[in-house]
Parts: sequence; structure tokens; C-alpha cells
Amino acid sequence: MLGIGAALLAPTAPAQAYGACAAGTMCGWLYYSDAARTHQQGGHTTNCQGVVLDWGIKSGYSTFISQGCGGDGPGPV
Repeated sequence: MLGIGAALLAPTAPAQAYGACAAGTMCGWLYYSDAARTHQQGGHTTNCQGVVLDWGIKSGYSTFISQGCGGDGPGPV
């Protein structure tokens, strides 16, 4: 009986985990409220310096972005 109660209290899905960017890249996920991806509402990105930026609403339609870091070091994602 205890096993059944424990199974009912366990989360049904793990929290979403974001992977690390490949070396020398900036990457992340951008989230949009519409299928045409015209209204960005949030994001989770990592820039070339390894700084994680996390903002807005992270649900709806998403797009993964990735870009190499040049020698001049592009700005934040």
C-alpha cells in the first residue's frame, strides 16, 4: 500500500533541463506565443562567456539557436 501512495506523489515528468552549449558557441532556446514565431515571449540562452540569461515565459512555440563565437567575441545572445 505504501508503494502505491509513493507512486501517486511522485512527479509525472522531470523538470526541463537545458544542455550546455558546445565549446566555442553561444546557444539556447527562444520561446514564442504564436506558431509563426513573430512574438517572442521568453528565452534561455548562454552567451560566449558562459553567462546564462533566462527571462520571460518559457512555453508555447520554441526554437533552438546556436552560433559560433568569433575571435572578436560577439555580444550576448
